[in-house]
Order: sequence, then structure tokens, then C-alpha cells
Amino acid sequence: MRQIISKEPWWALPPKPGQDEFELEWGWLVHYNEGEPRFEFIKERPSDSEIRNRKSCRTTPTPE
Repeated sequence: MRQIISKEPWWALPPKPGQDEFELEWGWLVHYNEGEPRFEFIKERPSDSEIRNRKSCRTTPTPE
């Protein structure tokens, strides 16, 4: 039986240096348990709050 293990806000493509994360195309990275672990990217934008409070897929601060 297909079961969701986790669902996290994730960008479609990594940001370019200095690009604001809210300019990125966002979606959901869904991890399923189907025998072998399986991932799927769903193109449905999370809310700004969900993006801001995500645990993974963080941007690396640009040195000033």
C-alpha cells in the first residue's frame, strides 16, 4: 500500500547566487514507502509560511 513518509517544501531548481528564495519555483518533495523508497516532486506551491519554516532544502547564505 502506498504511504507518504514525508512531504516537504522543495525548489524545482537550485537558486542562482543572490537569488531570493521567494522568486524560485516551489513545490512539494513527497517521499513514499513503496517497497523501495520513492520520491515525487509535486508542482503545487507551498505557502510563504511553509517555505519560510521548512526543515530541508535550505539556501546557502552568500558571503558578504
